[in-house]
Amino acid sequence: MGLLLVILSFIFMKGNSVKDSAVWEFLHRLRVYPGKQHSVFGDVRKLVTEEFVRQKYLEITPIPLTDPPEFKYQWGPRAQKETSKMDVLKFVAKDPTFWASQYAEAQGRC
Repeated sequence: MGLLLVILSFIFMKGNSVKDSAVWEFLHRLRVYPGKQHSVFGDVRKLVTEEFVRQKYLEITPIPLTDPPEFKYQWGPRAQKETSKMDVLKFVAKDPTFWASQYAEAQGRC
């Protein structure tokens, strides 16, 4: 669940929707590479694009009129049900109020 929480946090902090390339760049900065077998997560690309999607934690949808095809990542219904944006914000930030727009959204004021 650690990798999932990191990805959900990234999506939320970036405005609830991110391109697939941004997800992979972010994970690369964390030294988690989609093309390599990870000692903890195994096949990271399969875990993210198949398992997390199958389990409804993530939704991946094509971005229209992109060539080559691009995709956007968003929270899936299971992520929305099992965690809150406030929990994610508290995971990411020492002081959640510092992130004003995310804090307002997490409190349901957007």
